[in-house]
Amino acid sequence: MALCFGECMKKNLLIASNNTVDAKGIEATFQQLEEIRLLPSVFTGRDTIDTIFAQDVDILILDLFLRDLDGISVLDFIGKLNEDRRPLVFVTTALADDRLLQIIKDRVIYCFTKPLKYDLVQLRVLEFLRLYERETEKTDDALDILESQIAAGIRAIGIPAHLKGYYYLRDAIRIYAMSESPVDLSITNDIYPTVAKIYNTRPPLVEHAVRNAIEIAWTRGNIDTIREYFGYTKQDYKGKPSNLEFVAMMAQRALTYLKR
Repeated sequence: MALCFGECMKKNLLIASNNTVDAKGIEATFQQLEEIRLLPSVFTGRDTIDTIFAQDVDILILDLFLRDLDGISVLDFIGKLNEDRRPLVFVTTALADDRLLQIIKDRVIYCFTKPLKYDLVQLRVLEFLRLYERETEKTDDALDILESQIAAGIRAIGIPAHLKGYYYLRDAIRIYAMSESPVDLSITNDIYPTVAKIYNTRPPLVEHAVRNAIEIAWTRGNIDTIREYFGYTKQDYKGKPSNLEFVAMMAQRALTYLKR
């Protein structure tokens, strides 16, 4: 009975081997699975890179000792891709040297030592795929909660949803909250251009709409909520926050809610 992940969306599996026996043996264990689409196997490092470059490869079973370019070179290529283009990588090797394993440990999911047991390869790949998709679902759920909290916070301080600035702020706060290093983000060089690309507009227009939305909140919004969120209001000496300060403080509040 075939396993089914998510909504039975097929995952593209590429086998990069240095011999046809292993390639055919691995293929045989996956070819009847509804959730896996087998791509034509390849036998050189260059063909592996060309296939990853030309197609969406979700799972790669990679022999570390390929012809022309070895598996390490393929891993170096994968490491330069955008994260959403990187496959889940499983490696096979006849030499499980400690120095070699140290080089690849942060770049692969699992290492199979030859001689291969093809049923075990299938089992481990499906186990890790299932685990990966569960973690992805958790991330998606957390993102939904984060976005809902951001939107609720913007409305609570008095920015109406009919303003363009409402939507620009919502995405600006999300971008800031999801950044691995938000302190390194520039609102002018990073956040405004990203939001502008989402809405097919120009960064200066995003900046103006965001500033206008914050101004409306500070002049017509809920004073008690503003004080609760920011610790001061328009009556206090600080005045309204800068666009970046507003985005950062709203992002921090949403993340704090998410961690409860």
